[in-house]
Amino acid sequence: MWNFNNISKKILIFVAVSCLFIGCSRRDDDHYNRLGVNYLNNGQHNYAIDAFKKAVNLNPSGVEAHFNLGRAYKRKSMDEQAKSEFSISHRLNPNKYNEYVKKYREKIDYEITDTKNYSELGSAYAEKGMIDDAINAYKKSIEIEPDNARAHYSLGTLYSMKGKYDDAADEFWVAVEIDPDMSEAHYNLGLSYFRQGMFDKSITEYQTTLTLLPKTQKRKRAGVHYKLGMAYEGNKVFNDAMHELEKAIELMPKDARIHHQLSVVYKKAGLFKKAKKEARIYEKLRKGKSLH
Repeated sequence: MWNFNNISKKILIFVAVSCLFIGCSRRDDDHYNRLGVNYLNNGQHNYAIDAFKKAVNLNPSGVEAHFNLGRAYKRKSMDEQAKSEFSISHRLNPNKYNEYVKKYREKIDYEITDTKNYSELGSAYAEKGMIDDAINAYKKSIEIEPDNARAHYSLGTLYSMKGKYDDAADEFWVAVEIDPDMSEAHYNLGLSYFRQGMFDKSITEYQTTLTLLPKTQKRKRAGVHYKLGMAYEGNKVFNDAMHELEKAIELMPKDARIHHQLSVVYKKAGLFKKAKKEARIYEKLRKGKSLH
């Protein structure tokens, strides 16, 4: 009896070895693209990423290869990289990109047991600005796998884009219940609470985010301290607001928006000399001048 899995693997090896010994021309990016699709279908995501990268290197204008590389990244929950590849694919040829999305949509209608397919489709729809379609795709992903923290997180970001902060908070809350170490979900939950004027809850989530973020991620940590400062300001706890904004400036001294916000808080706290100093720094940074 034939073992199709073994046959498939032999075909993959044959294609790869052929390229090594014969040499792949610029148009042979298609070989690597097909190889990547086979790897992706077999759940070998790292090999798929490598294959699609080779296809893209051989032909940087390959719309399908960029699209498939986005799919592979999405399978690995590498959302930023996936978004970047979908964006490149769409920018290179919007019509072809739309065709691939449509083809993929038709394909997964027959594979409704795979939550990752719907997540990939949701990401592709989001890149096109089709937020409602993206929301529906992620909802289907969650129907299949309710404990998928990443799908809940992605759905939350889409609700945020539509200004539905209450719905967004619900999804981010589920995400952190499933995966308490997901720092970006805690951060966005805090942001959703902040936008609803729920400053105490916002502060708690931002503080949790800081405990999860590595010390080396200075820019991200500065952003969280900045948001914490704004949340404390919303609660009219100006001393804590100043403390958080000063911490943010220690990490990112040339970020004009933080200096501006600190100037506002100093003024509210009656510290007018400090407020003027921060306002001057803000103006220099805004105009691109040196602080020295």
